Amino acid sequence: MAEEVTDIEEPDDLRALLGDGPMEFPTPTKREFKPWHRPRKQYVRRVQWSREIGRLARDLKLAEGELRYLTLPGNDLLDVRHIANTICLPHKVKLRYLGFNTAAMPKAADQSKLNISQFSANRMDCIHPESEVFPGDFREVGDSNSVPWRRVRREGPFHVINIDLCGGFAGREKSNGIPNYFKALQAILHNQASSDEDFLLFITTRMDDDNVADDKKEALLQLAQQIHDACEAYASGFAEAWGVPEGDLPVRVSEFFGAGEAFMMGLTQWIVSHGVEAGLKASVCSFMTYRTGSSGGEDDIVSLAIRFKPDPFIPADRYGLAGPRAVPEPDSAKLCKQSAAIPRRVRDRVRVDEILRSQSDEFQRCIEESSMLLGAAGYDPDRYCEWVAQEGG
Repeated sequence: MAEEVTDIEEPDDLRALLGDGPMEFPTPTKREFKPWHRPRKQYVRRVQWSREIGRLARDLKLAEGELRYLTLPGNDLLDVRHIANTICLPHKVKLRYLGFNTAAMPKAADQSKLNISQFSANRMDCIHPESEVFPGDFREVGDSNSVPWRRVRREGPFHVINIDLCGGFAGREKSNGIPNYFKALQAILHNQASSDEDFLLFITTRMDDDNVADDKKEALLQLAQQIHDACEAYASGFAEAWGVPEGDLPVRVSEFFGAGEAFMMGLTQWIVSHGVEAGLKASVCSFMTYRTGSSGGEDDIVSLAIRFKPDPFIPADRYGLAGPRAVPEPDSAKLCKQSAAIPRRVRDRVRVDEILRSQSDEFQRCIEESSMLLGAAGYDPDRYCEWVAQEGG
């Protein structure tokens, strides 16, 4: 027979262990606002991103359907939340996103914050439950043997690709053995060639000297010069946009604009060129620029929007068995047509800070929208207005 247990803890011992009452939960850590929470970013979300995505959803008749979205979300998934609220909920579209963020990696310091944010966002009825943020660097998509590339292949093609960077798309490269953003985007565009629907590309990037490597700066400028010299329509648009005197030949494009314009011209030209190679037709929609801080100076961030549509072609049968076929338009002609509007689009870019300084109602609207968006992500919306005032807008 088992020995009777007599060493039962007395009430005082339990009280010492458990306390006298219900335990209080720790006070949540106050979340600090970041530079990309400024109202100007909300203007880009609404006026550029939502407007273009809304048009795409309308043209593709996505109502009651699915919007496939490739993104580089921050830890708060603000872009995902915004698109879900402004496009997907009103039009009854299911948002299925694939994001890339190194914070999702198992040992990342911000993994718990990202997990909470993703759980919160994915509870929205208009977000597909299989949407996820992948724990990896987006640039690895440029490696055809990588897991990120296989994920893109499996989930794509996409309706919207949003490469929203805090740093530079064309920045100085670190010797970490992974591809750069150019390689990743090249792979994405060629993967999109399998799509039979239009799609959008957004890129937000720093374009100041500290965030554009010298070799890339020179290569992008050379691209702008080459299309100017080879395409009469581009040269004509350039002359009109930048005030080139008639008969002033030869023209060195670098003499007519600054480093920011050169970057926008060259990067867009590179994208359009690779779109043509992938069997896509590009239409440059808009450029928006603004400053990273509240101090004066030239705009150092650009957000560009390009819409692509499929432009497939069937190669000629070199054996002649398929019969005669029309001679396809050469790539050089396609490139010229699709590039001609770039100079005017760059000249007419939207300067976000100027708009928000001159239009107080627009500025207030951006503050209110940002406050609601950040509140849904766990920030204190009551503190947001104070923070904006302290930061100078």
